[in-house]
Amino acid sequence: MKWGIVCKPSDDSYKIGKSIYEMLHEALLEKKIASYLGKNGLSIEEIGREADGIIVVGGDGTILMTFQHTTKPVFSINTGRIGFLTEVEAEEAEEAMEKILQGEYKIEERIKIKSLLNDWRLPDAVNEIAIHTAHLGKILPFRVYINGEIVQEIDGDGLIVATPTGSTSHALSVGGPIVEPLLNVFIIAPMAPFRHLASPLVISAENRVRIEIEKEAQIAIDGLHIEDFTPDDKLEVMMSEKRARFMKLKNDFYEKIYKKLRFGKYK
Repeated sequence: MKWGIVCKPSDDSYKIGKSIYEMLHEALLEKKIASYLGKNGLSIEEIGREADGIIVVGGDGTILMTFQHTTKPVFSINTGRIGFLTEVEAEEAEEAMEKILQGEYKIEERIKIKSLLNDWRLPDAVNEIAIHTAHLGKILPFRVYINGEIVQEIDGDGLIVATPTGSTSHALSVGGPIVEPLLNVFIIAPMAPFRHLASPLVISAENRVRIEIEKEAQIAIDGLHIEDFTPDDKLEVMMSEKRARFMKLKNDFYEKIYKKLRFGKYK
């Protein structure tokens, strides 16, 4: 199996990346970790094409950035803050890699969001597509259609369309539900709606969603890719044919909710 290594640009990440590289003896290195090791490096896009599996050392942002450039399986080691999407913590890295190399893992495939802006395809989202007002402090009127039928007409700061994977991220902070990551659904969550009865929706990901706005806005895809969005534009959101493939050693979704999202009792 040909491995690639992508690291968050930090000393802690580079040290773990070096340790993993030494375990593998050979791997494709992203340019930053390659420079740290005195090796030749590749772009994430090149690693995404050439590697069979990718080891990501960093936090959720590094994982999301990697998934923008690949459909290959990703194994992740947390050197970020919460690291909800990561599989193991930094201190578990070497033991976990031994298990990965012995084939003691499963691949968990999760849906991604495909979005078309005026029929032009934007990068797929693993977590969410967020539509924000372009003018700070100004309300954004918007309408949401599902399969051509209007379901919401709201004034607010914006709107989030999230996958189950993204339900524990931005969508959660605006009152969206936590959803098991393997379900094929979307969460549609208004951001600071003027009418408080504008509740989040959970819909089948088989549906096609269209969003219309009355003032200038911006589209943020996983917080990484930004596009301008005007009232003359057409934005459609649907389930991608591609999947985010996570290499998993354990089924610990609910444990992560309890520990990382602080759902346990305060002591």
